[in-house]
Amino acid sequence: MIFILGLVIASLLTALALQIFPRINLLDFPERYGLHRARLPYPGGLIFLFLALGALLWQEQWVIAGITLILGLMSFWDDKTDLPGSARLLLHVIFAAIVFDLGIRIAFVGNPFDPGTSINLMTWPAMSLVLTILWIVTIQNALNWFDGIQGSAVGVSGIGFLALGLFGIFRPEVAWEAHLPEFLNLTWFLSGCCFGAFLFFWKGKIILGDTGAQVLGFLLAILSIFAGTKIATTLLILGLPLLDFVFVILRRIFIDKKSPFKGDQSHLPQRLAQKFGEPKACLLLVSFSAILGATSIFLTGTHKILALLLILLLISKPILSKR
Repeated sequence: MIFILGLVIASLLTALALQIFPRINLLDFPERYGLHRARLPYPGGLIFLFLALGALLWQEQWVIAGITLILGLMSFWDDKTDLPGSARLLLHVIFAAIVFDLGIRIAFVGNPFDPGTSINLMTWPAMSLVLTILWIVTIQNALNWFDGIQGSAVGVSGIGFLALGLFGIFRPEVAWEAHLPEFLNLTWFLSGCCFGAFLFFWKGKIILGDTGAQVLGFLLAILSIFAGTKIATTLLILGLPLLDFVFVILRRIFIDKKSPFKGDQSHLPQRLAQKFGEPKACLLLVSFSAILGATSIFLTGTHKILALLLILLLISKPILSKR
């Protein structure tokens, strides 16, 4: 029921945004990217910011709601004025550090070679801090970079939230002992929101922007930590955006010899879109993410590592190549 509630509310709000955004001049800037088309409603991420805040306040997650609001407003400002990358990165690190200070941290990492056991990172608090910050910042920015074609970030986020929710139902013995009810409510609601709005974004009627990609990525990151620190599971669920993020940085530095933060059309979604068109490329990415999400629920230990290596082999060549 919570999933359906999110689906219905998000679809109605997105349809409403298509009518309201043009009237208040919330439109994108195609000329920035050399595109010759009419301006579209933007940023659609305001819808997800509003829905996420409602869900977090409903679960009485006041501080997380506050951070999400600040992150969303900062990303909205970036959508409108294009903030420097260094300033954005600094603020993302600060937000992640605050999350760590709240006690939402990667304290244990499962041992893939000995399922059922884990490594206690609280023996090395500094390592836990660095890993938590790296985890949150990487996921939210990886999802933002993955938003290169219509609907890709929304669809993959929906799969991610759904997979984490299903994991809580099918594998409750290994996750969320203290926060299971709250966690399941949030993941199922946010998954419903993504799927409810997906069709509008997939058809190119509205654009997500950093506002949505950053908020969705941030929530995916912290909810995966709530999930008993299922790092390997989340790596598999979000394998495409994360590996795309890493490979694009490597290609820009070592092959193109330029700044890793200078944008281009080299991401996996954009390369697939050049070959199949945006709608088909988006469906292909979302379908593959769904397969990874389904298998992540039941794979354990070294099987997840092998699955990640398989993804690496599949996408490394198209991303790293110059053409």
